[in-house]
Amino acid sequence: MKRPIHRRWWFILLEVLLALSLCLAAVLSTTTVLQKNLIRLICAGNAGIEPPDYDAVLSRIVTLEQDLSYESDFPMGTLDLYAAASDSPQPLIVYAHGGYYVGDDKEDFTYYCQTLASYGYVVANLNYQLAPEGQYPTQILQVNEAVSFLADHAAEYGIDISRVFIGGDSAGAHLASQMGLYYTSDSFRAATGGTAALAPSQLRGVILLCGYYDTETVRETHFPMIADSIWMLTGEKRYEGTEVSARMNTVSRIASSYPPAFIACGNTDPFLPQAQELIAALEQSGVPLATYLPGSDEEPLWHEYQRNLASQAGEETMSLLLQFLQEQSAAN
Repeated sequence: MKRPIHRRWWFILLEVLLALSLCLAAVLSTTTVLQKNLIRLICAGNAGIEPPDYDAVLSRIVTLEQDLSYESDFPMGTLDLYAAASDSPQPLIVYAHGGYYVGDDKEDFTYYCQTLASYGYVVANLNYQLAPEGQYPTQILQVNEAVSFLADHAAEYGIDISRVFIGGDSAGAHLASQMGLYYTSDSFRAATGGTAALAPSQLRGVILLCGYYDTETVRETHFPMIADSIWMLTGEKRYEGTEVSARMNTVSRIASSYPPAFIACGNTDPFLPQAQELIAALEQSGVPLATYLPGSDEEPLWHEYQRNLASQAGEETMSLLLQFLQEQSAAN
């Protein structure tokens, strides 16, 4: 007796769906095209929240440049430059945006960079080539190119190049943490390439907001798609134990020569253990350190909480960061 037609079609449909699932799994195991596009979609339009005193911020700053080329050897080498209104040279903050190294754009970090500038700084808000088109260490070399360009034009933009800070959030925090190594570790710089645009004494500190710092343990955080993003950045699907992961691992390379650091992370951010790892390494090496890590019994703070300058936690983090910047700017 023949089966009813609808039962045969249901069986065929299941077979087709199974075949498609197997094909998708095979594709995902060999290419990151889908993951790249998903990350870029997630990051698109991530502009943050306008500060409640935004008009006051704008009244205190000057937009010096927008989409200015910093003469990179790589694509996407542009920056926006903001400065507090002043007749005297001011410390420089070079800021690298987050987005897994795969997505986002400097434009989405305008509010935050403008706010920093309004307190007496020149702030360079950078773009850099995204992965997988630009693989590690392209982004390190580009930050160094931007610093070199700004040093060459310091008089034009009112920059005190003897007082430089490099910061970022999420993947940008990892990048900033690596720049701390680039300007203070000869062996790291030799392995990375390029010529340092700053002497160690000129780098007054790094600003590390909600980032990851140990590529050997970051998969364990289960941060969504973090392993895929590092695969795109390095070309290594199983990157742990590789030479490139060893270079990307900031925690394992901390020494007493590392610059002072400001570290912030939310108490419900999957990257919190990464911040704790780095803090322990810095404390062990005697590196000057300021932190904002709220306890588990406080208000839940997710990834990138600090960008909401209208929140109490965002305001408190900014206040502590400004104190750090002032102290390190004044240090001999």
